[in-house]
Amino acid sequence: MASRPLKRRRGRDDHRSEMPTASHAATAPPAREVLVARQPILDAEMNLLGFALLVDGAAVVADALSEVGLEKLTGGHAAWLPLGRELLLDVGPVPVRSDRVVLEVHAGDGEDDALVAAVRQLADRGACVALDRFTFGPALGPLLDLAWGVKIDLAAHGADGVRAQVGALAGRDLVLIATAVDTNEDLALCRALGFHAFQGAFLAEPEIVPGRAVPTQGLEALGSLADLQASFEFEDLERAIVRDVGLSHKLLRYANSAVFSRTQRVGSVREALTLLGARPVRRWATALVLAGMPDQPHALLVTALVRARMCELLSDDAARADRAFTVGMFSTINRLLGLPMREALETLPLADDVVAALLRGEGAEGRCLRTVLAWELGDFAAAEGLPGGPDRVARAYRDAVAWADGTAAAIAG
Repeated sequence: MASRPLKRRRGRDDHRSEMPTASHAATAPPAREVLVARQPILDAEMNLLGFALLVDGAAVVADALSEVGLEKLTGGHAAWLPLGRELLLDVGPVPVRSDRVVLEVHAGDGEDDALVAAVRQLADRGACVALDRFTFGPALGPLLDLAWGVKIDLAAHGADGVRAQVGALAGRDLVLIATAVDTNEDLALCRALGFHAFQGAFLAEPEIVPGRAVPTQGLEALGSLADLQASFEFEDLERAIVRDVGLSHKLLRYANSAVFSRTQRVGSVREALTLLGARPVRRWATALVLAGMPDQPHALLVTALVRARMCELLSDDAARADRAFTVGMFSTINRLLGLPMREALETLPLADDVVAALLRGEGAEGRCLRTVLAWELGDFAAAEGLPGGPDRVARAYRDAVAWADGTAAAIAG
């Protein structure tokens, strides 16, 4: 399924404004970094529908658009933007293309003629408007008639409350989006209730099935690469890659891709290592193996890559930056293997301090990972005690997102 939002059921789309460009952002740098994170929204088949933007107050959405840009935040996927009432009424329609965004509007209790008029203006422009933090009430009828979808918070309503909300919306042509979907049990419930899209921490939650065998596809190669994480031995890395024919083929294809614009083709793993360097190849190979694990959504690989790069950038010890990268990269291994984290780590020959960071958040790498996980959830206060504070973490996050999106796209290609 494409990553753009579903097509609106009604309205026109002939008044699109252009996206903010990088040149706009360059002319007026912000005094402080925009604190923003993103959370994937997936459909029932685990296809990526886009990213919900988590911001430090809805008022900074305009800053996020002008100073950062949607393309950098979402890698070209659809953006789900929270719009506060004040921003919507004071600023009016935001300058974004309606085929690339879902605008999230908090409906409140619906007794708001000015809000209804503003949403009607958006709908007439062809925008997809989702009513956020939704709780049904009779006064919400005018907004529901204009909306493309509704976001229902599982944590706020509970299982019975969500059932009641879905029942109250029966018969309406609306896209139902479940939020705070944090476990596989939550996901199963919301699927059964007919939700179309899902947002929450469930993506990194392992789906544990008693008696299911650990997947062997790629596990041997992953173990070999894990064993080499602290090693810079060129020959050891070459042997580990050459043993896996599929991995060797993909590495050569990458080395010969347009990314490097070479006139002479690379013909061996050794040539690729010489061209690219041992460290980048080790990371690339690990990402390829993770991407090849069976029955896992592509968005999970992107999550691992963002965490890895961000942990590396937040490391205060250059000599341990590679180890911090490893901690971030393997932070989703429990989901990939369908095992509790402790059991998943027992399958791999990772260093003791890497295991301690992943399992208990210990050490410098563990602190980096805890900060990264908090940032993913929009907990920007978790960065206050770090050197450089939230501004440094915000820069690291944007860099990590851009790198992860580019790397994941190259792997998929």
